[in-house]
Amino acid sequence: MTATTVTKNSIYRLGSLFIGKAITVPSAPSPAANISQTEWTLQPGVYTPRQIVQGFAPLLDIVLHHLTPDASAPPARTQLLDNIAAILSTDTRESSLPFPAEVPDHSRREIRDQARRVGQDLVQWANNTTDDYLKADLVLRSRCEGHLLVPENVDLMFGRRSKPHLMQLFNEYMHQMVLLRDSLLPFHNYEEVLIPVSGKGRGLRHMEGQREKFMAGLFTKQVTQASVIEIARGLLAPNLPRTATGGYGFQYAHGLVIPALFTDGPAPLHLLQYVPARVDPDREDLLLEYEFPEYYAAPRVEIPAGKVVDTLASYPETSPPIVEKSSLGLRPDSAAEAIGQLDLRLEFSNGKCVAVDLGQIGRGHRFGYDAKGEGEVDVPSIVHAAHEVLLDSEPGLITAQAGGFHVIPVEEKIVALAVLGKLYPENVVRLSKEDGLEKTVKAGKGFEPKFVVWA
Repeated sequence: MTATTVTKNSIYRLGSLFIGKAITVPSAPSPAANISQTEWTLQPGVYTPRQIVQGFAPLLDIVLHHLTPDASAPPARTQLLDNIAAILSTDTRESSLPFPAEVPDHSRREIRDQARRVGQDLVQWANNTTDDYLKADLVLRSRCEGHLLVPENVDLMFGRRSKPHLMQLFNEYMHQMVLLRDSLLPFHNYEEVLIPVSGKGRGLRHMEGQREKFMAGLFTKQVTQASVIEIARGLLAPNLPRTATGGYGFQYAHGLVIPALFTDGPAPLHLLQYVPARVDPDREDLLLEYEFPEYYAAPRVEIPAGKVVDTLASYPETSPPIVEKSSLGLRPDSAAEAIGQLDLRLEFSNGKCVAVDLGQIGRGHRFGYDAKGEGEVDVPSIVHAAHEVLLDSEPGLITAQAGGFHVIPVEEKIVALAVLGKLYPENVVRLSKEDGLEKTVKAGKGFEPKFVVWA
């Protein structure tokens, strides 16, 4: 398998965030698959998703080569790729991942929307492959997976133009595309992910167990971060160690996978981000574990004293120290037995530094409430400076034993993320800088303390 190498003395940057050592992306193997008269699979190597779609192409090309032409019918290629589009949709009769018209749960809506994005790109990439059909003979048995043909394709695949074995090949093509779509669901920037392929099995069939487990949880329980990590590591790093939590990210031979918190715009709830870098250049597989595996058992510390304000009508004027450098760094003493802890490190203009566990930041983001609705703030607000919350608190997760309505104005998004990682994630509300505190009254839980991160 083609190796990924670490670029010497090159630090990878994601916007203003410094993340480990950049890697050199390997060139992909030829998109031509390993084909015999009775079997097909991908060649061993490291692929982007687009290159994997190209590797699937021979299955479709052989079908198109053997179908009897019919000048009076629509192009067979168009018909079959329209079938793939229907299977990869989320609201058709043929959908392999159907969702109801209304999905009230935020986490399931995120997966539905992700499935739509990925599926549309896979179809577009398949449409962009050439019409130079592979003139080969291949007969294989493809287990029925329940993928449906659109009505107009039933005659195409079972009628006079077809041959008995062609439906088997097209069924395999359909299933491989479904496996790829569902394997990419965890990744916000799915088109950039580098996927290692051993070539030992048939395409991505090794992902079937992971896919089935994820789908069962998606439709019978709920989307959890552990389930998202599980399918991601099954695709990229199946040999990672196991822990009680499953971790929140990992490093593997071809990059780093972390919560997608540092994207432009609103951060996704559960999705992950692929980063072409390593935080530990001397190893390949490294599971990223939470500082506090059971966050509710973590030490709870008192929030630093703030300023009591009877009426806070608008975002308060602040002049906090600014972040001069932000980075992700592996704790030096944490990388034992391929399990490590990753910190978001902020260096402020006042010369002080803070490190916050990235896993707990992800939890704070997922467990936080968005401000919504209206109300009247009928209690005094206790206003805290964000940098004091980060720099002046003891190790542990911050709470307020006496209760209260605590407001933390934040000027920089990355500081807001750090604050979310320091607060005990029970009754924390996120409020946009342009909105007023009245939108937080009915958000969150109906008890104190309540923390409002006003960013």
